Amino acid sequence: MATAVPAFAADEPTAGTSRVAPPVVTDDAPVEPGSVTGNPSAGAVTGSDASGALEEDAPIPGETEEVIETTDPVFPGKPGDELFPDGLVCERERFVHVTNNTQNTMSVKYKTFVKNDLSYSVDFKFTSKKSGTTTMGASVTVSGEIKVLWLGKLKVDVNGNVSKSWTSELGIETGGKVKAHSTVKGDYGIMKENVYGYVATQYSNCKIGDKQYMNVWAPYREGWRIYS
Repeated sequence: MATAVPAFAADEPTAGTSRVAPPVVTDDAPVEPGSVTGNPSAGAVTGSDASGALEEDAPIPGETEEVIETTDPVFPGKPGDELFPDGLVCERERFVHVTNNTQNTMSVKYKTFVKNDLSYSVDFKFTSKKSGTTTMGASVTVSGEIKVLWLGKLKVDVNGNVSKSWTSELGIETGGKVKAHSTVKGDYGIMKENVYGYVATQYSNCKIGDKQYMNVWAPYREGWRIYS
């Protein structure tokens, strides 16, 4: 059953380690297995700033898409009054409904790399040196009221850690061992919960109409992505 959801505070999440996810590593990353950590060794080779565009939707290793519910929600309504004794009566209201929990992505805020020209593995260390902000949004223009509905829906049914706005931290480290004759790359950014669904109207006769489909996203964590 889908119902309207309450408004949630739009504050940023509280600073602290819970904001930062463990580093994620792609299968083809040129690092020694099991070496990537959030506590790089002293004396490790430090990363160099990388040029190029900062991707808004970089893939996150291990993320998949899930079909949640393709059918419309059913509103039970209340028994009709003397004018409509055989019908049901509902409150007229706008609501949102998720049909697909699409693959989460990362909004990249900083890029770095370490190149190892040696014939053996070396320790490397990446540190986030640039910050940025990601806010929740939709693929179509929606009102502030609808954004509140979406944020509440995501918090309740998809990911309780989503926020209206998120600013990434500086000085977050990761590291590991880069293989011989290889270049390891790192992106630091904000992870986005992505869903597909619609906003619609529940009418007084409990029917649904006025659907508008859209992609919706909201930031929920930050961290490192290690890749080739």
